[in-house]
Amino acid sequence: MRDMRSAIRLVSMILVFAILAVSVSYVIIINTNRAKWINLANNTRVADAKKITVQGKVLDTKGVVLSESSAPGERHYIADDNLRRALSHTIGDQKNMSFTGVENLHATKLLDMSETKTGYMLQKLTGQSPVGNDLYLTVSAELTEYISEIFPAWKSGAVCVINYETGAILAMLSLPNYDPADMTLQVQDTAYYNRVLQKRYAPGSTFKIITLVSALENLGDVYEEEFRCSGIWNYSDFSLRCASGAVHGDMSLIQAFADSCNVTFGSLAHRLGSTRLKTTAENFGFNFEFNFEDIRMNASHILNSGMNAEDAIQAGIGQGTTEVTPLHMAMISGAIANEGVMMEPKLIREMKNASGMTVSTMTSEPFKVVTTPEIAREVARYMYETVRGGTGRSAAISGYTDGYVCGKTGSAEWTNDKTKDTNAWYTGFLYGDQAHPYAIAVVVEEGGYGGSAAAPLASKILKKAIQLGLY
Repeated sequence: MRDMRSAIRLVSMILVFAILAVSVSYVIIINTNRAKWINLANNTRVADAKKITVQGKVLDTKGVVLSESSAPGERHYIADDNLRRALSHTIGDQKNMSFTGVENLHATKLLDMSETKTGYMLQKLTGQSPVGNDLYLTVSAELTEYISEIFPAWKSGAVCVINYETGAILAMLSLPNYDPADMTLQVQDTAYYNRVLQKRYAPGSTFKIITLVSALENLGDVYEEEFRCSGIWNYSDFSLRCASGAVHGDMSLIQAFADSCNVTFGSLAHRLGSTRLKTTAENFGFNFEFNFEDIRMNASHILNSGMNAEDAIQAGIGQGTTEVTPLHMAMISGAIANEGVMMEPKLIREMKNASGMTVSTMTSEPFKVVTTPEIAREVARYMYETVRGGTGRSAAISGYTDGYVCGKTGSAEWTNDKTKDTNAWYTGFLYGDQAHPYAIAVVVEEGGYGGSAAAPLASKILKKAIQLGLY
């Protein structure tokens, strides 16, 4: 009998602890996701508020009005067709098709939901509709439209430009796009999909930034070693080749990075092993569920616990199951430029109420310290050499003398069908330029080589951002 009572007490204690654990987990989940859930435009409270409230304006960083309302239940968008479409994923729409747009994710701010409790009473007593908040964004409408104009015709892809010191998103373009002013138009299947924040691409050789950091952190004086590339490296039943049949011969680590040698970086990944490579990648935000205040971004992925040596080799050159969003890649480059500090991305620069008073302003916040300042500076030097004389030469900016253009190209396989062109990547930053601390990521789907398709775009985009004086 005594044993039975002891067993009952033990089971009761286990049940109590289980209930407590579930309750704590529930509270954590609610607190973590509350802001995200309440801001979704398909919230029924949001739908009710739209019936009585004049939504606030959405404006770009220069004060250009992108969308506005003059009465409840209506919305007007900027008249310029090209500009409106270029910013469609940033602005959002009234049918909630874009989950990442400001009008969708931050509907409660535009409606000033803090006032809606008294909104119905105000309307009933005075006949006046409550008015929401105006949101001033960090993005430049002019830069975003320019990017859409120079992006290769009929190609899909993504571009984002950020201020790596503050985290401000200066431009965000996803193609194909749509028209928020006319939701009856037929669009491509993925037109509502924000590739900058939601699409996970194989990063290709841009991931060698992570592999390089991991090697510098874990392999001693690896930067002093000499490497030999015969164009192919055979590991077990797996063969790794350099792009376009290149044979790089004897080279230093910095030359291997600048010339994007797969053989060298595949062998480095093998020496590192999956555990150390994964640890470095996770320090840079891989396998992390991003939960930022201003944006929603899908997690980037790398090796899981079941990966073998071949998988680690593939990951080391940005292939296999490795995948990353374009904004995350811009954040990675930005962290290198920012001496190892990755900033939280920001989209809302300022919020003003209906009286024109500032309710809140953007506060820059570090997200992660991803590596040491010394290693970040060394990687920046490697990325400078890539633009100065390596695969990223076409990213150089003619006449630019205020700093250094640093970057990394990538040509990422995304299918086993060898007749399909690779996705063209470029990521990089302006280094040592206090007035223009820009980081960028460019993806041209099926664009071919990053050096010829993505890097020239980055050069033009960064030059335009400098001309506009964005910060």
